[in-house]
Amino acid sequence: MSHGRADIAIGVIDVGSPNGGKLGWAILTPNAEPIRGKDLDAFIDAMTTLGASWPLAIGFEAPLFIPTPAEALKILSGRRGEGSRPWSAGAGAAVTTAALAVVAYTLAGLRKGLSDAAASTDISALPTRPGDTLFFEAFVTAAAKGVDHADDALIAAREMRALLSGDRPYRSAIDEPEVFSLLGASLLRTGWSSDLAVLSAPCLVVRPGFDHYG
Repeated sequence: MSHGRADIAIGVIDVGSPNGGKLGWAILTPNAEPIRGKDLDAFIDAMTTLGASWPLAIGFEAPLFIPTPAEALKILSGRRGEGSRPWSAGAGAAVTTAALAVVAYTLAGLRKGLSDAAASTDISALPTRPGDTLFFEAFVTAAAKGVDHADDALIAAREMRALLSGDRPYRSAIDEPEVFSLLGASLLRTGWSSDLAVLSAPCLVVRPGFDHYG
């Protein structure tokens, strides 16, 4: 989808334990230097403040949806675009579980200050009003990773900014047409949406190093 939009404030959380030093975040605004941090409440406060003036795009560096294939032997396999690693094992399972808590907490906090804002997971429906938010998944791995969790979040935020401000169509790094959306469940739980269709809607996955234009 081609947009050429540079007026959206972008925030990304690298999901991990808020009290274990494994969570980091970064924010890019249209008119200021990037900021980074580790305090989840500080991220919520900063994005809420930005939402008074700008549309928002908020990403989580964790799986936000799982595949729901029609074949039983494939239901725990990796998502298309992640290679051979299953989403249900090892680090994938751990970060997916952590995301259930981190995403719900973040969305609930944001909703308190952005009570009238609309949420979208569809890249063809970018937010236009202040506070309206496009939610997406970030996927930072291998050579694309930075020096710490906040750096990984910043790398993903910069990739998202490049996609939003460019003038070429782009695609998600994960291609799964049939999904159960953990993000959608959190949007329903926290009052961001009342549309049950969000439970089966994949979101954009932004992966630095991936050819989003291919």
